[in-house]
Amino acid sequence: MLIPAAHYLTYAEAVQLYNELLDADISALVKTCGPPSFPFGDGIWYQLLIEETEAEAAHDIVADFEARRATVAVIRCPRCGSPDTAPVPHPTWWQRLFYAGTTLYRCAGCGRKFAA
Repeated sequence: MLIPAAHYLTYAEAVQLYNELLDADISALVKTCGPPSFPFGDGIWYQLLIEETEAEAAHDIVADFEARRATVAVIRCPRCGSPDTAPVPHPTWWQRLFYAGTTLYRCAGCGRKFAA
């Protein structure tokens, strides 16, 4: 019988955890869940299902994944490596257009602007 191993994952997180379980020879199933997205009706989140007999073997992998998922990633400057970066508060119209779908950051150390 299949049981859920992780809930409310993004697609990238679901694929990453699926591959980690696959490397440990644990078969898993990725399935949509959560509220439906418009217009297709599939869930906007994903969950991973594993066999009940493999739950104990997958516990450490899933716990490690959840711990990494809960930590805040520090955004570093690609030029100087400084962690002292902040989002640009009011990017110009062409920056909003060029960097659409990302966040534009500015390094306090060297002044470089970069997308992350």
